[in-house]
Amino acid sequence: MTLASSIEDETDLSDESRVRQTESRNDAESSLIERLREGDDRAYESLIRAHGPMVLSVAGRYLRSEADAADCFQETFLAIFQNIESFERRSSLRQWVRGVAIKQCLMRIRRGQRLRESSIDHMLPVFDERGKRVEAAGPADTMAIGEALDERQRRELVREQINRLPQDYRLVLFLRDIDGYTTREAATILGININAAKTRLHRARSALKVLLEPIMEQTDCNVDL
Repeated sequence: MTLASSIEDETDLSDESRVRQTESRNDAESSLIERLREGDDRAYESLIRAHGPMVLSVAGRYLRSEADAADCFQETFLAIFQNIESFERRSSLRQWVRGVAIKQCLMRIRRGQRLRESSIDHMLPVFDERGKRVEAAGPADTMAIGEALDERQRRELVREQINRLPQDYRLVLFLRDIDGYTTREAATILGININAAKTRLHRARSALKVLLEPIMEQTDCNVDL
C-alpha cells in the first residue's frame, strides 16, 4: 500500500467516523424529542441537564438581575415543555431551546419597561471640522488595568462595557453578534424595521469600540465575545 492510499484510507475512515457521530447525535435527539412528547419525566431531566447551562447563560446575558435570570430559566423550560409538539425540527433542538430562552428574556424585559430608543451619542466617536477624530480620555479605572488579567477577567471587562450600552442597542448587539441572528431576524424579534436595526447595530458597534479601546490598549488583547 502506498503512503498516498494509506492517507486516503485514514481520511475516509475519519469522514465515516464523523458521519456516524452525526447520525448518532441525530438519533439521540430524535429519541429525546419523542420521549418529551410522550411526557417522559426522565426526558425532561435530560433536556435540562443538556441545555440548562446554556439557557442560564443566555438569561444572565440579557437580564441584569440574577433573580430575573433564574425566573427566566424556569419560564423557558416551562414554555418548551408546553410547546414541544410545535417543534418542527427546522433547526437543532439546541438552537430551538436558545430561541425560546431569548424570547422569554425579551418578554420579561418588555413586561418590566417599554423598549424605546435611547441616546447613545455620548458614547460614539467624536470628529472635528476637518474629519479628524478627537481622542477623549478613557474612564479613569481603565488606566489602572494591568497585563496580568487572564482571559476570564478580560471577558468580564468586555461584558461590563456591553452592559453600559442603552438597552435597545445592547439587545440588537446580543442578537446579531453573539447569538448569530441575521439583522433581519433581529429586527423581527425586536419588532422594529430592518433599517432601524441596521442603524442601532452600527451605532452599538461604534460605541462599544470606543468603550473597549482603553481596555484593549492596556491589556493588548482580543476578546472573543
